[in-house]
Amino acid sequence: MVPLRRAAAGKEYGPNLQSSTWDHMDEQLAQLDACGVACSAMTYSAFLEMAIGAAGLSRSEGVRIANDAMAEAQACYPGRIVGAAAFDAEGGKGGLAELRRALDSLGMRIIHMMTSYDGLYPDDPRFWPVYEMAAEYNVPVFVHPFASPANWEQLMHRSAQGPLLLRGQVGMLLDTTLCIGRLVQSGVFDRFPQTKFLFCQLGGFIPFLAGRFDSAYLMHRYYVEQGKIPASAPVPARLRDYFGRFWVDIHAVDGAAIACAVRQVGIDRVVMGTDAPYRPLEMGVRLAMEALAESGLTAEEQRRILCDNGRALLGVEP
Repeated sequence: MVPLRRAAAGKEYGPNLQSSTWDHMDEQLAQLDACGVACSAMTYSAFLEMAIGAAGLSRSEGVRIANDAMAEAQACYPGRIVGAAAFDAEGGKGGLAELRRALDSLGMRIIHMMTSYDGLYPDDPRFWPVYEMAAEYNVPVFVHPFASPANWEQLMHRSAQGPLLLRGQVGMLLDTTLCIGRLVQSGVFDRFPQTKFLFCQLGGFIPFLAGRFDSAYLMHRYYVEQGKIPASAPVPARLRDYFGRFWVDIHAVDGAAIACAVRQVGIDRVVMGTDAPYRPLEMGVRLAMEALAESGLTAEEQRRILCDNGRALLGVEP
């Protein structure tokens, strides 16, 4: 993984990837120890695709290197690291074979995916074998936001007044929101009821959108009853019917947003999450803990988010 990280460090976001902490698990674990984190689920964030390209590797080569390195980290630090399997979204049968190798032979406990792949979203049928495999191995599918689709770049970055810098603040949350909305409306959650999905940053704006989905559903019913649209017309899904079907983490959000998410998706569907070591320690793990402390949740509810929910999702013993 070191060559992949160093290749990506020369690209956009490079300064955040230049710390030696990325290359030394002992340093990462020392940071987690300082915050009282006993076990960490390790994934690849949005940088794996960038790193593979910057290193001049094919996607299949890069994914295999990443999986082997993750398996080594998990084996070297049993009980401390829970590793994620990288997935080659364009690999076809070969990509699925590599994913099975990562879950079966390497013992990965999570499947890492992106919210979109150059405009291709996880509701596409080509991803259905991944969800079947996740249910077969009883591992969650962790869906990390893409930086932002190419056609959003101008909107996220430039205005007549200068740089906007909205990719991380808005773009990633929008892509996550669109991803979940598509999974709901396309019926993927219904088709794969045993598959566990985990999304970053409270699932984007999803906790705030139940009323909008309700409105669309009720309008549809009204127009059907009025005879203005046929009863066979596609029915807008009710988002609140799917709260409880997926998990969300609390990375880079505030206490009020956490409280809203808990009220909507349920206390047992919210887990601790940060992007350490991408962010400095005080802006990653500690910031998430501070936001949770300011959420107004009880000590028991906070403990469930910090520890119990994640352990249950990953099947990690206390």
